[in-house]
Amino acid sequence: MFYFVVGVIHISIGSLTPYLLDYFNIAANDLSVIIFFQFFGFVNGVILSPMIVKRYNHLQVITFGLIVLILVLSGFFIIKDWYYIGIMMFLLGYGAGTLETTIGSLIIATHKDNVEKMSKLEVFFGLGAFTFPILVHIFIDIENWFLPFYVLFSLLLVMLVGWSILLSKNQFEINDMKHQFHIAPDNNKVIQHFIHHPRKFKFLFLIACFAFLYAGIETNLANFLPVIMINLGFENYSLISVSVFWSGIVLGRLVIGNLSKKITYSKYLIVSCLLLIVFLNLFPYIAYPLLQLVNIFLIAFSIAGIFPIVLTLSSIIIGKYVDEVTSIFIAAASFGGAIISLLIGWSIENGHTLLIFTIMAAILIWISTKIKYEDTVKVNSTQKLS
Repeated sequence: MFYFVVGVIHISIGSLTPYLLDYFNIAANDLSVIIFFQFFGFVNGVILSPMIVKRYNHLQVITFGLIVLILVLSGFFIIKDWYYIGIMMFLLGYGAGTLETTIGSLIIATHKDNVEKMSKLEVFFGLGAFTFPILVHIFIDIENWFLPFYVLFSLLLVMLVGWSILLSKNQFEINDMKHQFHIAPDNNKVIQHFIHHPRKFKFLFLIACFAFLYAGIETNLANFLPVIMINLGFENYSLISVSVFWSGIVLGRLVIGNLSKKITYSKYLIVSCLLLIVFLNLFPYIAYPLLQLVNIFLIAFSIAGIFPIVLTLSSIIIGKYVDEVTSIFIAAASFGGAIISLLIGWSIENGHTLLIFTIMAAILIWISTKIKYEDTVKVNSTQKLS
């Protein structure tokens, strides 16, 4: 459920694009600034949550992130100003980043088959991002565009009650978990570890660059899909295109979760990025809306397994620094989502959006070939994910 909510938050502004543009009389470039605030908040949550975990524990940090989301949404009942939406999205991003990083690092640290488990978590992320635009499309219009945030607030309140009950009924297991994970290495030891292992540092740098670019593509393609579809003349399909995109992500992650022990990671990354380039370049040549939706689905399906696979690999390289490595990876992805949103907002006004996405996908292929031959990783191109 936490990952479901994080998925909803990621796509919330993008799904409401047509209504926000009309209600506040803004341009796509203004919308990109709000998306930047959201991902900048996400970056802060990602970076700060491992530090807070060291002082407290995973479960308390998860509770804190949930409370932040509830508090900021409660303010939306009173203030519906455009500037407050910017503040709200920053804090929603912060809470979502805290939840995603903390839960992700906990799952990777406590489960041997962590690729499969992370893929399942990411499926629920995708379900949240898939469901939200459908509900907006069915129930929302210009008069009640703010209603989804009320619904999200109510869902979070129910989750807080359920989470509190879960913690109170499983106190013995929780105390054991606190004892196991409360002790964390200090930052100086982490820095020294990378300094003394330059190949691991090089690998982590490549992974961070990969996360930066990939998240810039995935999150901004999803958020700006309605605008792209409107510009292509498919306004009636603009919102449903977002759900089609995330349905491809969900199904793709279900497949990769089941096949994670049978595929080689490097080949998957290279093939996925190649398919992404092919499908992106089909966009301008498809004149029929249903075929365009199929193309969007194929884009999402082809890239669905990239994030959980690369996240898990980046974390298991340096086993005792799971929290820190997970944080670095997701922070790089968040920076990508934030900074590239400004670039995409500019490119939509100038007609270069698909070209920018294609160039970034090509760079991902280059990084994937470097990762394939980087012998810092104990898994090479002939080995399987486990």
